[in-house]
Parts: sequence; structure tokens; C-alpha cells
Amino acid sequence: MAAIVLTGSPPIVIRYDSWEAWRADLAQPLPPAPLIAAGTASCAGCWGQGRVWEPAPNGEGLVPHPCEDCGGAGLVLTEPPA
Repeated sequence: MAAIVLTGSPPIVIRYDSWEAWRADLAQPLPPAPLIAAGTASCAGCWGQGRVWEPAPNGEGLVPHPCEDCGGAGLVLTEPPA
């Protein structure tokens, strides 16, 4: 008997020849995706947030400003470009 399941986001209909084929497909996990691109690291100046909080000029709390080290991206290159 064929197995029809919905997987992914948005849901996609996938047809398997049997439930055993579906179980075999689930038994092989996908490799984890990297959180950040290769050759980059989180900025040490803003801890990867892309902004630095500084005191407001009028003294009422903190105001975010773009990080000067990473330009507001939150990532810095670890390897020089080739």
C-alpha cells in the first residue's frame, strides 16, 4: 500500500511505495545546517548583534548604534579574501 505524507514548510505531498520506504527515509537524518557562513565569525564588538547600545545624549536610557567593527552586519571575515 502506498504511503502519502506531507513534509516540509510549506507542506509538500510525497508518495512512498510503502511505509517501510518512508521509515527508511526518516532513519537518515539531514546534516545540520551551519548557523553562519563559512569563513566568518560573530563580531567581538557587538557579539553578533550588529548594534552597540550607548547612553542617550539626554541621559534617558540607552540608544542602539550600528557596530563600527562589523558595519552593522554582526559578522566579520576570519579568512582574507582570495
